[in-house]
Amino acid sequence: MKRTYDLKAANQVLKLVRAIATELIERRSARRTLAREREQLEAAATPEGLRSELAELDARIWEHDEALRNCNAELEGLGMTVLRTAPLTVHIPGHSKSGPVVFCWEEGESSVCFGHPPGQEEHPRRPLRLAKPA
Repeated sequence: MKRTYDLKAANQVLKLVRAIATELIERRSARRTLAREREQLEAAATPEGLRSELAELDARIWEHDEALRNCNAELEGLGMTVLRTAPLTVHIPGHSKSGPVVFCWEEGESSVCFGHPPGQEEHPRRPLRLAKPA
C-alpha cells in the first residue's frame, strides 16, 4: 500500500525527515572529503604505506556509502523518495483538496511549501497555494 500525506501530516513528519536528512548531509560531506583525500593519496603515489592508507580510506568511504543507503531506505520506508542528494530534495506523495500532489522538501527549508503534480518530478518545484485563514 502506497503511503500518502496531506500537507499537515507532511509537515508533522518533517521533524523525522530533517533528522534523517541531517545524517545524510553530514555523511555526504564526510564522504566527499574522504574521496578527495583518497584522490590526493593516489596522485602522490608514494609507495610507503600507500596500500594500507588507501584500504583504510576505502573502508571509511564504504561505511559512509552504507549509511547513505540506510538513510535513503528510511525515507523510502516512510513512502518518500530522494530526488537528488545535492541539494537534498525529498518527494513526499500526498493529496490535497484538488487531488494528488507530490510535496517537495529541500534541505534547509523549515516546512513543506513546494510541490507539483505527480509525474512532473523533474520539473521545477512550485510554491503550494495555501488557503488563507478566514
